[in-house]
Amino acid sequence: MRHPKKVEGIEMSVEPMKLFFKEIKEPTETAMIGNYAVAGGVTQTDPDVICAFPITPQTQSVEGLSDVVHQGRLKAAFVNVESELAAISYSTAAAAVGARVFTATASQGYLLMAEALPMAVGWRVPLTMMISARAFNAPNLSIWNSWEFVLTDFGWNCIVSENVQETYDAAILSVMISDKSLFPTMFVHDGFIISHSVQKLTLIPDKTVRELTPKKPRHTINTKKPGTWGGIVTPSFFMEGRKNLDEAKQPVLGIMRETFKEFGKATGRQYDLIETYNLDNSSKTAFITMGSMCGNIISWMTKNKDVGLIKVRAYRPFPYEELQKIVQEHDLEKLIILEKSDSLNNLLPPFSTSIATALYPLGTLLRSFIVGLGGRDVTQDEFDIAKKKMEAVKDMKGPLYMYLGVRETKNKILGVDM
Repeated sequence: MRHPKKVEGIEMSVEPMKLFFKEIKEPTETAMIGNYAVAGGVTQTDPDVICAFPITPQTQSVEGLSDVVHQGRLKAAFVNVESELAAISYSTAAAAVGARVFTATASQGYLLMAEALPMAVGWRVPLTMMISARAFNAPNLSIWNSWEFVLTDFGWNCIVSENVQETYDAAILSVMISDKSLFPTMFVHDGFIISHSVQKLTLIPDKTVRELTPKKPRHTINTKKPGTWGGIVTPSFFMEGRKNLDEAKQPVLGIMRETFKEFGKATGRQYDLIETYNLDNSSKTAFITMGSMCGNIISWMTKNKDVGLIKVRAYRPFPYEELQKIVQEHDLEKLIILEKSDSLNNLLPPFSTSIATALYPLGTLLRSFIVGLGGRDVTQDEFDIAKKKMEAVKDMKGPLYMYLGVRETKNKILGVDM
């Protein structure tokens, strides 16, 4: 006979999705890994189609959903496909005919989806996708964390979570944002660091989730109202179509902001496009980053109260006006960007490029520090180093980024001749 386990006084079933096999009638404290928490949140949004192709470190999200479908708790079509490209193609088509759809991927799977990712934007379908962020395979295979999702930009909405509670909430928030904006939304957590980390969280009652995520009529493929979906667009109309999409994206940040407020009113958990910590001090310097690093920085700040933190939750669309407002209101002079991605071709990595573009009119000094690639721990020593290096920055001349935590000896990196 199997017995439940105890984690810090909280009962955990050996069946990780057991809590979701029946209706959740009241706020419930539990502990789960990030992927299973996402599967639970998705369950509560009542999807019609789950398109599953497993890839590390995303796999448990679709495994968990297969459990609740098997138990009869969720009346959804659980579709096993032969590749990630098939997953996003099937998901986009299912959403286009009116289904609420969820899928998930990471790394090379995200790359394989690339052919079809723009179509979900062009068709204005509100599907949602989770990414357990993992490095691309270069220089060779890695299954650990980096920010691969920032290296491609097809017009999807994107929100980033710091911990298990946030990624569970994001599974619900993403459905709300997608349905209201009619753009597909991806929600991201750091692979293994959050996807496989057991943390406490509080589940929302099913009734509350249903009230937050009602299924509403929208434009879909309909044989009674024929239209063209996926046909060729000639040069005479393509630019007008792109301009139309660009204009349609303009209200999305406002939709996100209102969605966060609605969610906060229903749950008591407050989110925003950008969240700040310890900016009301005499310092003119702040870190800016996303995801799981934020909690570590907040811990570091207990002994470093002269530096603040800007935490970006909404990565796409990028909230440039909000960032400008924060920098101006707090009279910040320098930003230390921490980024789990790099760029072998550009002056700055992708996240840093968005920040630099947003702050160009303000003349804010910044440097990008590349950390944690391939799942390497980001340590508080590295925060110390970044802070010290930023103190010497007086202008925007010279290299704008550097790698931290790289093991090297004179003229060599891990034994490779330079």
